[in-house]
Amino acid sequence: MSLNIFCYQCEMSMVDGCGAGGQTVGTCGKDATKSRLQDIMIFGLKGLSAYREHLNELNPQICKEVDDVMSETLYFTLTNVNFNFDEHIAQLIKVGSAGVKVMDLLSEAHTKAFGIPKPITVTQNKVEGKAILVSGHNLEMLKNLLEATEGKGINIYTHSEMLPAHGYPELKKYPHLKGNIGKAWFDQTKLFEDFKGTIVVNTNCIVPPKKECGYLDRLFTYKIVGVDGATKIENDDFSALIEKTLSLPDVDGFNSDEKLVTGHHYKTILTLAPQILEAIQSGKISQFFVVAGCDAPGKGGEYYRELTQMLPKDTVIITSSCGKFRFNDIDFGMIEGTDIPRYLDLGQCNDSNGAVHIAMAVSQALNTPINDLPISIVLSWMEQKAVIILLALFSLGVKNIYIGPKPPQFVNSDILNFLVENFNLHLTSDAKSDLENLLIKKS
Repeated sequence: MSLNIFCYQCEMSMVDGCGAGGQTVGTCGKDATKSRLQDIMIFGLKGLSAYREHLNELNPQICKEVDDVMSETLYFTLTNVNFNFDEHIAQLIKVGSAGVKVMDLLSEAHTKAFGIPKPITVTQNKVEGKAILVSGHNLEMLKNLLEATEGKGINIYTHSEMLPAHGYPELKKYPHLKGNIGKAWFDQTKLFEDFKGTIVVNTNCIVPPKKECGYLDRLFTYKIVGVDGATKIENDDFSALIEKTLSLPDVDGFNSDEKLVTGHHYKTILTLAPQILEAIQSGKISQFFVVAGCDAPGKGGEYYRELTQMLPKDTVIITSSCGKFRFNDIDFGMIEGTDIPRYLDLGQCNDSNGAVHIAMAVSQALNTPINDLPISIVLSWMEQKAVIILLALFSLGVKNIYIGPKPPQFVNSDILNFLVENFNLHLTSDAKSDLENLLIKKS
């Protein structure tokens, strides 16, 4: 049975829906495109609000510039407000600029509260004793948990985007912050089943557990995160979590000798600026590759491992977010004849601004526009915070970005063509072919 509705954007009767009201599906051509652009706005705002919330926890100041963009953009998406394509694009760029602002503020808040991260080697999949596994992004919550568990015979381990916590001086000073377990967020079901200690998820992304899973009674959630059957931590009261952890047997089955490296915050990397510039000018560094983004289940993500493995030895890999777990177990070594690592982990997804700060510093030193620098950007797409990062890059005028392993469903041909024409956006194909196009040809 067909549902007849009236599309206020098309000003005609439609059958079975169109693109009005922010819906992605539809048959009304250009107006469906505007609806998809509004979808991108909403996804961008979700990512923006996550970073705004993290900032508020550390520094509860009113960030009026960001807050105004959030409210204005929500107003923009109301029914029958705006039908102009160019103004939709302008609003998206405004959202991206707010993303730049909030990531810079959050980075400053993190380094002020926890110190500037330093490179550190972290044990991977090695656990001992009574243990709590922390997944998410919230560093303030981790700090509070470390204080609450100090001297109680409990070890703390990180998962996914919490890995960069080990680089912060005010967090790594706690000897019971031990190491990392698992990879990107979507390995939770098996990992949490195998890990017999308690688990805390303090932000997205959480995989909803099945009622018959073996870890629901050991699963704790924090603030906005919630699933039926898990125990909510309220007001930073960790007593129930501590009691449950101590009641469980020592965790076993995790005895790996693997190691991961993290802690290459952009402020630390910029201390190497003279060496980096000398290496560029002498030809020891031919190119930088920003390979970052949010990972998703599936074989498509292996593209990023294949790409990084094929990169020449005179290239530097800059990464952030959870996509790095596709390749961060690889020892990429050093740029020959220097103290510069070939692999630089800037941190969490909200630390993606670090790549821009590094590029701006190199741009200024070489007196070369950012888009003319020997820097290639290859991003993996998954969720809302990937959208705000991409919009942030567009707002800064960054072009020539590759994105994959497949385009978001809310990007149709009209939007893709616009991004290709104005930002020279590329969709990834296969790693070998893309690398041939990405590598700067040596004269």
